[in-house]
Amino acid sequence: MFTFTSANDMNQEKDNITVMLKKGAGSNDPRFQTDYETGKPEMRLYSGNTITVSGEGLTQIQMVFAKSSASNKAYAGLSASVTKLVSGGDSESKTDWKIDRWTGNATGVVFTLTGSGQRQIKQLVVNGEAVIDIVEETLPTEDDLDWSYYYSEPEVVHVPDTQFFHKEYAFIDGNILVHGSQGSTVRATKDEAAYFGCMAGENLTFTATNVIKGIAIKGNVRKQFSATCSSGTIYYLSDPDLEEAGDPVLVVREVNDMSVTIHCDKNLSCYGVKVYFESNPDPVGDNGATGIEDVQGSDAQYKKVLHEGQIELIRADKRYRISGIEIK
Repeated sequence: MFTFTSANDMNQEKDNITVMLKKGAGSNDPRFQTDYETGKPEMRLYSGNTITVSGEGLTQIQMVFAKSSASNKAYAGLSASVTKLVSGGDSESKTDWKIDRWTGNATGVVFTLTGSGQRQIKQLVVNGEAVIDIVEETLPTEDDLDWSYYYSEPEVVHVPDTQFFHKEYAFIDGNILVHGSQGSTVRATKDEAAYFGCMAGENLTFTATNVIKGIAIKGNVRKQFSATCSSGTIYYLSDPDLEEAGDPVLVVREVNDMSVTIHCDKNLSCYGVKVYFESNPDPVGDNGATGIEDVQGSDAQYKKVLHEGQIELIRADKRYRISGIEIK
């Protein structure tokens, strides 16, 4: 069995199996690089490049590939010089990984990249066990938000620094769901927080359990950047009314909705994003709510909240403060 788990394994003989990556009819040689997500070495292959596997008694060859970049919406094709090659993955999957499997009986097989696009080869196994399982990522949805939150004071919520790559992503911060079609390609420097964002022509959606009033995004945009939004009004560059957002490059005001989608005509890389609510999604501190408790009444369900030292009941979106009379 030959297992390629590092680019350094390529172009050599191992366990009587030889794997060679060659330029073939391509315009570029295969190129060594580092996988952004795993930090492990891999090889980028271009159209026309070949993967030649040689050895006695070849019966199964499995290869794990990824797209080379978001600009390559589809993988380059792959052909085998003998017998059958089956693709076991979807090029548009959320993980952007796929497994191609060859089966047969030969002493040598040449795989050739065809058509447009590129591929990154991450692993190759000859006559071995199944390669690493590519588990489809389960993205959070609006159903995963905690609807028990109660809102009382105007506040700002910071979306965390998170790095994404060329794939669909979603994450929940507090009570905000952030969903992007394609992740930002920008890697943070050692002195900066990591970016997230969306590619040109893609969407970035913010969903919450209460009305969003506005969004301020600090980040990077290209010249002549433009965007549209599903609700509200977009302002570009710094907005004097929202200076505390840290010189935002993009501000969406007057949203007045529980979800807003920003469609970007060019790449948008984000950090320091703030979502403005008409009320606080998670009041904390000495003067804030210190707890929420569900109370089953005789005819309805209540939520009991301790806020600013006062007990309040929430029922049917109405708020009742208990102003008791001292009983001697």
